[in-house]
Amino acid sequence: MLGMHGSKAANLAVQNCDLLICCGARFDDRATGRLEGFAPHARILHMDGDWTEISKLKTADHGLVGDLAHMLNSLHPGALAINDWIDDCAQDKKNHAWPYDAPGEGVYAPALLKDLSQAAGDDLIVTCDVGQHQMWAAQHCRFSRPEAHLTSGGLGAMGYGIPAGIGALYAEPDAQVVTITGDGSIMMNLQELATLNRYHLPLKIVLLDNQALGMVRQWQELFFDGNYSEIDLSDNPDFADLARAFGLEAFTVRTQASVPAAIKRLLSSDGPTLMHVQIDPKANVWPLVPPGADNHQMMQEEVTP
Repeated sequence: MLGMHGSKAANLAVQNCDLLICCGARFDDRATGRLEGFAPHARILHMDGDWTEISKLKTADHGLVGDLAHMLNSLHPGALAINDWIDDCAQDKKNHAWPYDAPGEGVYAPALLKDLSQAAGDDLIVTCDVGQHQMWAAQHCRFSRPEAHLTSGGLGAMGYGIPAGIGALYAEPDAQVVTITGDGSIMMNLQELATLNRYHLPLKIVLLDNQALGMVRQWQELFFDGNYSEIDLSDNPDFADLARAFGLEAFTVRTQASVPAAIKRLLSSDGPTLMHVQIDPKANVWPLVPPGADNHQMMQEEVTP
């Protein structure tokens, strides 16, 4: 993933490339950072099914309109002397690999999500809501196919995760469907827990609870001098008790040491199950391209207001 919360290796590869082929994407600001500084050395080939998208935001050197599969299959670049480039990209990927050895006894959300997706295997479908957990899921879950990652993306639809999980179960009843949500987002469609119980839908829910609207809190910390407003959710209910009231199996995870057993319990349960995970309220999503910056200008360390 590239962009505002993309990996450093991906952002460096795009920033340093000399040819960028864009297939069906719109150059939105969450992917590009400062538009004028995006892929500054690249010639751009923009393919899309809609001619109005070509050069709408980022000027393309060449635009192709039509069926993407046909156009991609028609590209015949011939032999390319790019071994050095491949080696450089591989080295960046190694140098900037995600760290998962967070100190302390508390649950580290990126490591939990990585381990969860690995344990679930190729049958995993992840649906997610909106916020920090959405970024962590995109960064750290491993997917066997694009259709296995269902997110509302830039639409930012809090409450999307559980209904999307219900839809995924009806589309692929044999899949291992997991909804990753936050304590802010789950309250937007909490009544759908009753739907899971009523129709015996075996959706697994991972609720990352930091007692805040975490993404908003992070921006207020970093860019508004810690002037926090309307982000405190420290009066949350006990979500495990709440899920049990709806008829779901539910349990709470508080320590990193208990994560492996919790993942096993979640994935092996027969019916709808909620895993309530308490995480550090001050945890931030890294890296982060700040507003108005180019994608290679990533913030990687926490900033104390």
